[in-house]
Amino acid sequence: MTNPMDRLPLGDYEPFRSWSGHPRSWGAKDSGWRAWFGGKVVDGLCEVLDEHLAAERDGFPAVIGCVPWLNKEAVVDRLLKMTACCVVLDKGACIIPERLVNSGVGFPNYALPQLEDKAAAVNGGPLIVGPYTPQGATEYDLGPVRRLGWLRGAGKPLLHAKLLVLGQLDTYYLDAPGEYSRYGFVPQSIWFGSANCTDPSRSHLEVGFVCDDSSLIQDATDFVANVIAFSEPVGTACVGPEPNLIAFEYDDDAMVAACEEQYLTHLEEEAQNAQAQSYFEREDEDGDGEH
Repeated sequence: MTNPMDRLPLGDYEPFRSWSGHPRSWGAKDSGWRAWFGGKVVDGLCEVLDEHLAAERDGFPAVIGCVPWLNKEAVVDRLLKMTACCVVLDKGACIIPERLVNSGVGFPNYALPQLEDKAAAVNGGPLIVGPYTPQGATEYDLGPVRRLGWLRGAGKPLLHAKLLVLGQLDTYYLDAPGEYSRYGFVPQSIWFGSANCTDPSRSHLEVGFVCDDSSLIQDATDFVANVIAFSEPVGTACVGPEPNLIAFEYDDDAMVAACEEQYLTHLEEEAQNAQAQSYFEREDEDGDGEH
């Protein structure tokens, strides 16, 4: 019987040697789009991530995506260099990239429209936002690794898409420049194909593609954002899909009451200021009469 450790990677067999590790150009001339075929396709992903990290930019490098499995250290190394990262794995993935999980890289929820109004469920229901709810309850970092789907079971449906959206976080101001600011995610290119982010995938026959077609990038970004919105924290113990990000709700009555209270406080402060001003004016008049 052949020892599995002695099996030659499929990409190293003669028909595929000219394919493995040799990306092809595709798309419009000089577009920079490339395709990888054969073996070592995940090495092509590492090359794409390196290029993204090295590119000159005004913002901060970021990535969102989904893959069934992620345990290739070379890929993890590059994700750790991103300013922001959120990758969703299939819930049945038996190996979790602990270095990435514990890195604190994260991804700001408000950087994607599909996530900016969502927060972790509270007792199974939505977070109720009142006038004194901390800002961090609605603006926070999602973990760099999340999970989706079914925990176990033969023939279970899988999160099987292998898709990364590479982009950057741009800063924009909600008020005047220099005051309250937030990040927005700007997608720039996508990687997609058949290869998992694992060491064994180097030995398989796979395909991988990178491109920056604007319409495809936007669709891919929206899809991944919905995947993240449907996902669960990496430590989930739920057997089936149990999305924990729910659109938060506002306590309108409490908001109105707080506004009224602030208005009354403002009126009271104005009355006190007017009274103090009147007092000092009388003091000045009395002083002038003594001279």
